[in-house]
Amino acid sequence: MNKYRLIDLKSGDVFKIVDFDESCKNFRQRLHDLGIHKGQLGQIINKSFFGPLEIDVDGRKLAIGRGMAKKIYVKKFECPIL
Repeated sequence: MNKYRLIDLKSGDVFKIVDFDESCKNFRQRLHDLGIHKGQLGQIINKSFFGPLEIDVDGRKLAIGRGMAKKIYVKKFECPIL
């Protein structure tokens, strides 16, 4: 299984969340508060050179900061499923 960081994907890429970086204790709680959990499917809506990544997870549009996106590990799907 190819494991990527969310920050490494580009606009339009489809992913499944597989793991989180555990270096920060509050990180998992912050993701839980946003409704982001392992096993969810999502898609990168917009990724520009600066600013947050816009993602769609389970039909909800969210903005994820680049620092957070570096700590979310995903499996990238080669063909769109959403």
